[in-house]
Amino acid sequence: MNYKFTKIGAMVAAGALVLSGATVTVGTMAGAVKKLPTYTIAFQGILSGGTAALGINESRGVKLAASDWNANKNRKFNVKVITVDDQGDPTVAPSVATGIASNSKVVAVIGPSYSGATIASLPVYGPSGMPIVSPSATRVSITLADPTANPPVTVPFNAQYKDFFRVVANDGVQGPADGNYLAKTLKMTNIMVIDDASSYGAGLAAQVAAQAKADGATVTSATLPGTTACGLGGTGANDQITIPSGVTAVFYGGYYCDFAKMTDVVRTAGYKGVLMSGDGSEDPGYMADLSKLSDGAGTLLTCACSQVSSTTAAGKHFNSAFKKTFKADPGAYSPESYDATNAVLHAMSVLKKVTRSAITAQLKKISYKGLTKVVKFNAAGDVASNSVFVYKVLVTNNANGFSSTIKQIASTKP
Repeated sequence: MNYKFTKIGAMVAAGALVLSGATVTVGTMAGAVKKLPTYTIAFQGILSGGTAALGINESRGVKLAASDWNANKNRKFNVKVITVDDQGDPTVAPSVATGIASNSKVVAVIGPSYSGATIASLPVYGPSGMPIVSPSATRVSITLADPTANPPVTVPFNAQYKDFFRVVANDGVQGPADGNYLAKTLKMTNIMVIDDASSYGAGLAAQVAAQAKADGATVTSATLPGTTACGLGGTGANDQITIPSGVTAVFYGGYYCDFAKMTDVVRTAGYKGVLMSGDGSEDPGYMADLSKLSDGAGTLLTCACSQVSSTTAAGKHFNSAFKKTFKADPGAYSPESYDATNAVLHAMSVLKKVTRSAITAQLKKISYKGLTKVVKFNAAGDVASNSVFVYKVLVTNNANGFSSTIKQIASTKP
């Protein structure tokens, strides 16, 4: 299945689907209301601003998993979902996390979406014992020491509490895989690596640059702060970038809104080489934000997230139920959010008493076969899987004008 270009609209609910703050309809058996306990899971992520599509993708995956769970007649409990917008902003995230942590009904968090918001939230969640499973926060130093960070991180941000897990490979897997793909697979010898100054973008870019250099490529690095218009509070400097002569590939570490702005600038300036970005840009929102859709043709986007095939019963259900419920195809991290939620629910289902600490303990030993992978965490909280997928933006010109899609073309490893 390919991600097709669609404009992000208002979220639509159907039937007993969970909306923010709403209770799931309790199923019935033999005409009687089934008396089951109800537990609350919170989704924390970016739901507003220029890159909101990523968080909306994730929240929809969480809601679909909850809806499926509550439709299962063999369930031992019902689940309610609340969604909270941290705007992807490290300055906003702590107050959001405080509200969630202080809500005694919340037993687990899916999210945060972004690495910076995650790092800012961990000191809040840690003392509360809250289990946190992110579908997309990939910065290495959340779980591991990272000598490539600027400045180097010697003690992981989650070292004290160890209640954070993620269902996608971290940038220590994604970055080297991307660097290898550029330098070894595409044979690029002169590469420019740009980051948006965010915790995520800078971390990923550093990993890409280090691997490309190790592979023998000449690497030029630059920082291009994200723009205020894209919602992450930068300086609006995207029009100031110049690609040096001789550069044949550009990698951008950041999010799709600013990557689209940068694409417009460098293509207009005449740069014709390879453009690549990571998982923060792997979304139809990238094409939607381009001033000229044809400028995005051939752009490479990589992600440890995957598109779910409808060739299996589980994949067919996920894709069709998602489309029916939200009037949109699954986006980047929708399947991973579905898996993250189901992993938490399955961990809860084997517990005699559902508590935050008990869920965390169970997640440390879980092996759950999800849509995208077997969800199994190592001691640091990282998922065992290390596949990274390469996608390509395909643009066609037909009678109705330009249209585009994102197609998976390869997989790569560090």
